[in-house]
Amino acid sequence: MLKRKFALMLILGILIPVIAGCGNGTTNTSVTDPNSSVQYDTPSDPSGETSVSEDTILIGVSASITGNAPMNGLRTQQGAQMAVDEINEAGGALGRQLELYVADDGGAQDTAINAVNLIISQDVTAMIGPNLSGMALAVEGLIADAKIPMLTGATSPKLVTAIDNEYLFRIRAADTVQAKLAAVYATENLGYKKIGLFTNSNDYGTGALNVITQYLDSKDIEYVTEAHNTGDTDMTSQVLKLKDAGVDCVIVWTDDAETALCARQFYDLGLDVPVIGSPSISNAQVSDLCQPEWLESWYCVTDFTSSNTSDYVVKFVEDFQEKYDETPELYAATYYGAIYILKDAIERAGTTDSGALMAALNETDNLQGIVGKYKSNAMREMVHEGIICKLENGTAVFLESVKVED
Repeated sequence: MLKRKFALMLILGILIPVIAGCGNGTTNTSVTDPNSSVQYDTPSDPSGETSVSEDTILIGVSASITGNAPMNGLRTQQGAQMAVDEINEAGGALGRQLELYVADDGGAQDTAINAVNLIISQDVTAMIGPNLSGMALAVEGLIADAKIPMLTGATSPKLVTAIDNEYLFRIRAADTVQAKLAAVYATENLGYKKIGLFTNSNDYGTGALNVITQYLDSKDIEYVTEAHNTGDTDMTSQVLKLKDAGVDCVIVWTDDAETALCARQFYDLGLDVPVIGSPSISNAQVSDLCQPEWLESWYCVTDFTSSNTSDYVVKFVEDFQEKYDETPELYAATYYGAIYILKDAIERAGTTDSGALMAALNETDNLQGIVGKYKSNAMREMVHEGIICKLENGTAVFLESVKVED
């Protein structure tokens, strides 16, 4: 009981935005590796100027150092920095060292705009992040105007259906892939006939909802929809409606804090059916907020799990644990891969010139990464597969990898 109360306190705690560092372009450097070669936008450098050598290739990082999910920002930095350290130790790219410039995007659209403007002002070669779809949508015009390639893990279909930004490259499987995979697995693999859909009302949730309902409609499969908002702390009414409707499976598509709260309330309110979650529940910073019994009937779709037994993942996990004494998760894997995508493109281009780099990124073809092979399609989407996991004792255990699109 004490553990459950403590978990609820943690859930509520991460739902409350952290104000420190937001709006003034400052970064909480206490969560970074002091021995790394990262430059930060800190109060000690009010001019925002860097001392980067002309022989250094500077890459911007938009990471949520503060906000409601600071662990995601930490893992983003760690994954990117590990890749930079490995590349620099091996001689760099084009014989030049890589260096990161990290700006705190605060996990919100307004602070993301500030962070990306600051990154652009540093004359970076390219940037990675922000990770959330709403933030990526808010800043994509800035990077287009600046002519700076941006590699993002944001997954909303709007990033390719509502805009056509030649500078934006997606390095995770889109919700059109992940959400459809969840629907297919629930109905074809698990055989369920009446699906509950519980989604966030933001771009992330509604984008997935549209993909899933289109698929279910095409198969004439019955479903019930309920929604919640970012920051909700009570989902009782929606959960009870799903329960009363007699659904035999629920697909949950929402952000980290709301996923943990959802797991708690499904359990407490007796909605005892299998659940297929979005990638959020595969991350330790989310599943660790849950009691294992809350997740006994949970599956998830994701890009990465540390339990994947492929040689590439095993080595990445071992190296990350040795470097940081932590187990890597999706954010670390995503932005570790982003740095290697940029390194590969820079070397094929033979320059950091924006036009040549853009062309090389578009020609990325079967580059092996931690979340699969990267191959850029016509809309600059580089990942075309997903992973099915089963939650066992609170940990996402790899079941199978499924390629959805050539």
